[in-house]
Amino acid sequence: MRKLALILLLLVAAKPAAADTWIVSSGESIQAAVDAAAPGDTVVVRPGTWSGPGGLALVHVRTSGLILRASRSAVLDASGYRYGVLVGDDAPSTPDGCPPMTVRGFESKGFTIRDAGHTGLRLAGVDGFALTDGVYLDNAQHGTSPFCSSHGQIAGNYAAGHAGAAIQVGGSSHVVVENNSVTTSAIGIGIENSTHALVRKNQLFGNSAGLLVAVLPGRPVPLTDRVRIEENSIIENNLAKPLAPDGGAGVGAIPTGAGILNAGGDHVSIERNVILGNDSFGVAAFASPFARLDARCDPFVDDQSVKRNVILLNGHDPDPLRAATPGADIVFVPDLIDFANGRLVERDPDSSDNCYGDNRFFTDSPMEVTGSLACP
Repeated sequence: MRKLALILLLLVAAKPAAADTWIVSSGESIQAAVDAAAPGDTVVVRPGTWSGPGGLALVHVRTSGLILRASRSAVLDASGYRYGVLVGDDAPSTPDGCPPMTVRGFESKGFTIRDAGHTGLRLAGVDGFALTDGVYLDNAQHGTSPFCSSHGQIAGNYAAGHAGAAIQVGGSSHVVVENNSVTTSAIGIGIENSTHALVRKNQLFGNSAGLLVAVLPGRPVPLTDRVRIEENSIIENNLAKPLAPDGGAGVGAIPTGAGILNAGGDHVSIERNVILGNDSFGVAAFASPFARLDARCDPFVDDQSVKRNVILLNGHDPDPLRAATPGADIVFVPDLIDFANGRLVERDPDSSDNCYGDNRFFTDSPMEVTGSLACP
């Protein structure tokens, strides 16, 4: 009996403590609850509006395994803050490599996050995350932006009013972006210098550009590779852009009226999307004009496949300041071109690894280029 009692005592001692739930009501501090919570705990925020004097982040999460939950009636007014919510430790983007993963496991469900000076919800060095059912409004650059993070999901969110990509994935891997609605932003969704991303079943409408896949210089990850773009609706992204063509760290150079633009991404699969009424083009692939500023980057699009899409009524009114090719449903420019003067900078050594097949479209540029690159 003594032995049995000792075994039971050891089992009880070894059992992990039950996770706690912290309730934050209007007038109380979300940050205080976050700081008091242990890994695995849940912080539930009641409806209300939270603001503060300004600084780095209205809410800063450094604890692994934390869950934040609220309805969309819980509003984080991040005016005066760089971020509404920051998960991990903020670090500048440099070519020297990503900062270490400091947070393992994070979930945010609900909330309305608005008016941050840079990004509504920023993740930096987070492995394993889910951002669902939120609203991101009028944050200066991005609604949500995982940076140097991995194994995450961004799903069921609404975002509007951003000067960069409303949903931005940068320097990250294995991120799923699905079932989001994005409008009135410079770019709906951006996948930059990231690998193994899946973008599916999103509604991108009324932005300046719908979806960008790009390779940019000076980033910790020097390539964008293995991106799947499936079953999205990308419709009438013709919002006039306030930026000059040379403004916004490259964002200003993207033509207004862009459906999907792949600028230097490799192994990009674009399938079963509906792409309608974008004034400059429906789907375009260009060598990245920015990648040549970084010797580690290959600017050319390799192994792209565009199949079984509906790409119609695009390219009827190309952006006069930025569109460097005739308007069309499908545009393919494999060589590296200086679009400011039309000068050839470098030829793609082999563009035949890209293919098009079973798409419904009317126009392509150069004419019949899709026929010369038919998928096997």
